[in-house]
Amino acid sequence: MGPSSAPGAGAPSAADVPCYDTYPDLALAAVLQLLSRFPARRSPALAHTIACHFQVIAADPRVPESLRACADRLIADWQAYALLGEFVEEGPPSGALH
Repeated sequence: MGPSSAPGAGAPSAADVPCYDTYPDLALAAVLQLLSRFPARRSPALAHTIACHFQVIAADPRVPESLRACADRLIADWQAYALLGEFVEEGPPSGALH
């Protein structure tokens, strides 16, 4: 399972993502690239992919503790952005009171 898997799926491991098991710094480089694209796209799928990358970084013991801790703190934020984006794209549930 890679970082573009469906929302709600389990967290990917470094071994599940191409080259991240060999080059853990690529996960950090990839998430920086994804973060730079988010303001223009604001896509729930992109937010989910960012959250998945943060999960990979947070779980990889080869990554310095300070970066793992930072990534771990950001996972829930990006999962929330993904859910919020899905709500905005789909609109409120039918029968909602306005």
